[in-house]
Amino acid sequence: MKPAHLPLIAAFALPGAFADNSDCRQSWMPTDAPAFCPFDTEPPLPEPRTYLAVAKAGKQIYVAGGYQFNGASGLVTYYDSVRRSTIDANGRLGAWSAEPSFQNARAGSALTRAGNCLFLAGGSSSTPTSLTYYDDVQYARIQNDGHLSAWTSNAGHLTIPRSNLSLVAINTEQGSFLYAVAGVTQIGTDTVHLDTVEMAKLNNNCQLGPWQIANFHLKGGRSSPQALAVHKNIVVLGGWGDLDLYDVYNDIQVAMPRPDGTLNPWQSAPARLTSGLYGHATVFAPSPSMPSSSLIFTVGGQPGTGAYANWINFSYVHRNEGLPDALGRWRITPTGKLPNGRAGLVAVEEDGRLYVIGGNDAAGQYYRDAISARFDAGKP
Repeated sequence: MKPAHLPLIAAFALPGAFADNSDCRQSWMPTDAPAFCPFDTEPPLPEPRTYLAVAKAGKQIYVAGGYQFNGASGLVTYYDSVRRSTIDANGRLGAWSAEPSFQNARAGSALTRAGNCLFLAGGSSSTPTSLTYYDDVQYARIQNDGHLSAWTSNAGHLTIPRSNLSLVAINTEQGSFLYAVAGVTQIGTDTVHLDTVEMAKLNNNCQLGPWQIANFHLKGGRSSPQALAVHKNIVVLGGWGDLDLYDVYNDIQVAMPRPDGTLNPWQSAPARLTSGLYGHATVFAPSPSMPSSSLIFTVGGQPGTGAYANWINFSYVHRNEGLPDALGRWRITPTGKLPNGRAGLVAVEEDGRLYVIGGNDAAGQYYRDAISARFDAGKP
């Protein structure tokens, strides 16, 4: 059975150069691939949760929402809580602290940071007799010490209630814009996977203008993809569609917003993921000091119904080429496998260290753990 929910990535985090992690590379490893050190155990979340959302602001990591299922009781618990952890000078995480909760517990929402604003959009929740898809967009202000203000609902709602979406923030010459990408919704008795992208302009004080559907649609409606900002492009990776056994996508689609925030048509990158994938986490790890070593990672996810990945895919991004051709071929890292296969997890990167949080696996276990591993970027 497919999970119903998904995480997301911050698009406005300021990149730093990779740390020197050359000790992660063993002599047998190819130099044109990232090399991971063993995973370290970080402080766990207070509760297990999958299809939570994540964003990073400087050294602060925020996770929000998600759910867990109790197989014995048959009950699903949805969360409205937000947890925060701080990355210390050695790259390790501090204990998770509670931040203000948002309105209406849910999973499959999307979270992103734009400036000092943290936005949460969409998601879904269910009871034994009902299913709710959300169209609201809430924001909290990030304080100087990393704490969040109370959450406030924007006046404007998404035009389509949707879960398992991605939320991406991008600056153009005419301002900052948020993009709600793909996802799943209910239309009558049908569960419909969306090919639409919605956009709204960010105004002062974390306020958003009205949401509108972009003219150009993705090639294939999909839920649980990952979308992220790469050099002012929106890059969409994988996802699943309306037909369970066939629509597990391995494609990469790219669109660059115009100065007014509207989107150019979507292009398909020549390179594809090593397999179809949904419910994965995705991280863009930019390297200003070595542009040719900037990386995109996919972490975990499901290559098909009932299958859970424990591997990390990677692609180098070449800044001297235009997207989508700048994306190199996808391969699996020679090291860096997760302790077990899982989906619904989230991940972020900071200074050459990958952090992986939560998720669920094929055995019905829901995770509260956080793990991290240093990596050497390699040289393509």
